Amino acid sequence: MPLGKVGNMVKDTLTGTISGAGGVANLSIDVVREASINALKSARSIGSEAGGLAQDAVTGAIQAVGAVGGEAGTLVRDSVIGVIEGAGMVATATTVMLHDVVVGAIKGSSDVGAELGTATRNAVEGTIRGGASVGITAETAVSQVSRGAIEATRAIGGDLGQAAQATVSGVITGVSATGGDVTRAARDTARELISSTAAVGGDLAQVARAAVEGAIDTSKDVGVSAADASSAVATGAIEAAYDVSDAAGDAVRKAATGTIRGVKVVASAGTEDKS
Repeated sequence: MPLGKVGNMVKDTLTGTISGAGGVANLSIDVVREASINALKSARSIGSEAGGLAQDAVTGAIQAVGAVGGEAGTLVRDSVIGVIEGAGMVATATTVMLHDVVVGAIKGSSDVGAELGTATRNAVEGTIRGGASVGITAETAVSQVSRGAIEATRAIGGDLGQAAQATVSGVITGVSATGGDVTRAARDTARELISSTAAVGGDLAQVARAAVEGAIDTSKDVGVSAADASSAVATGAIEAAYDVSDAAGDAVRKAATGTIRGVKVVASAGTEDKS
């Protein structure tokens, strides 16, 4: 995606840093934060434009490393954290800003040919962690972050199921790292993933199933019960799907419950088949 003034400033600064320091291994959160602060301060007006400027900054940061390849996880995550922390020092950080940063990170990763599953997971994790560092709790961030992931993936023609799986994984790791309520965040994330998928005409059952799989795959990494995390995701997905229609709710319930990857996934009461 084309860069604006802020994005180009961040890209040029980080490109110089990478070249001078001998590689992307030296691209730290601190370096990205300082580049973002300087670029954002150069903007004539921030205020309500903060989200768009932060999105431009994170896109520039990711483009600076070029073909990220196997290092996409660390570089995307740290770039996102650095940009959010920098933006929070220049303007008031909001959940809308977090939405815009996730969109920029995913689109920027697509621009440089990164593997989108890994990039999305780490963009989401970085946004949750960066948001926490500027005072935005995961409980208030996950809806905007999840919506941004679906919107960005749709815009670049990516797989919404893969995006859902990666988003749930990123939320679980990010919320766990910041001491938040993982189960609540997982449920809220699933609700937004289904609502956002419905808004763009995607396959709700596919997205729900992938989201549950993301919870199962990631929970063991952070010491959370796979049954609890996946059941929370299934419950949130089913609730949101029934808000779309009874048929959608029934389809999502069938896709997101039962034994999945060896885990018994049971949704909470109130999500029963309404057919």
